[in-house]
Amino acid sequence: MKQIPLSNFHRNNGGKMVEFAGFDMPVWFSNLKEEHVAVRNDVGMFDISHMGVLRLTGETLLEDVQRLTCNSVEKALNATMTYSMILNEAGGVLDDVMFGFIGDVCHLVVNASNKNKIMSWMAEKTPGIKIDDMTEYSVFFAIQGPKAVETLSRVLSLDFDANKRFSITAQSLESCDILALRSGYTGEDGYEFVVPQEQAEDLWRTLVEAGVTPCGLGARDSLRMEKGLPLYGQEFDETVTPLMTRYKWVLKWDKDFIGKEALEVQKGSDHLVTVGLDILGKGIPRSGYAIKEGGRITSGTMSPSLGKPIAMALVKPEFKEIGSEVTINIRGKDCLAKVTKVPFL
Repeated sequence: MKQIPLSNFHRNNGGKMVEFAGFDMPVWFSNLKEEHVAVRNDVGMFDISHMGVLRLTGETLLEDVQRLTCNSVEKALNATMTYSMILNEAGGVLDDVMFGFIGDVCHLVVNASNKNKIMSWMAEKTPGIKIDDMTEYSVFFAIQGPKAVETLSRVLSLDFDANKRFSITAQSLESCDILALRSGYTGEDGYEFVVPQEQAEDLWRTLVEAGVTPCGLGARDSLRMEKGLPLYGQEFDETVTPLMTRYKWVLKWDKDFIGKEALEVQKGSDHLVTVGLDILGKGIPRSGYAIKEGGRITSGTMSPSLGKPIAMALVKPEFKEIGSEVTINIRGKDCLAKVTKVPFL
């Protein structure tokens, strides 16, 4: 199991540590519900150093990144973080990513379990790209919540509200230089910081002392579920294509990208589609649970904000409309669920 730079620090400061994607990660510090509520109503902070942050350069970088990703590279220029997917030749999702350019440098955020796979894929398909794995010498924090930007501006004496949503900027703090991404994975406003390892403990302590709630992966999962945000390995994998997801808009058909030809064929065929589900019976559906009418649950949880179980699922296209009902097998018992709008909250 890999250690993130602050594994021991978190363990010594109340973090309940578990294995996630091969990394030693805090799942909570107090408890899931308290941390969830702190992010929804105030401000919380996550150590997400298991994620990969790659700094890309090269003489043909724009063309190479466009070939790799199915969204438009033009969207990511001018320091704008853009959501996209990297596909295999069959159109399956190798990873869902965020990327943005500062000048002639591209910063690519990839999922923890996929970093080595994506680096190998780039080496094979776009060998002109030079990769600097910032994960090797940085930590990655996410400060999230309706009071996140105000708190950061006050505590760190910088106007973080001056940057637009989904921007990426270089910022100088008193002790270090950081990358600041106004983005996140909770459905709330906030920032993600790429910080040099040497200054990470001090920054974490400073923010906690200022009232920011330390949070773990448990709350991160329930927060993203309420907003209908996907998790690689559950909503996506290499057998799932963008046409099967709620994110078909990432496909820019006027661009040439790996997997495009296969997707053009799939456009005219029947395939499973992603929906949100309200659970009408008792029980919480979990990833992998079968749907009697065809398909499967991709993610499920008890929503702390709504006080009821919710789920995302892949279903047959005839069940995709709001109000359609499907039957989930939960521990050997049938449980009725109704297709609902996403995000849930």
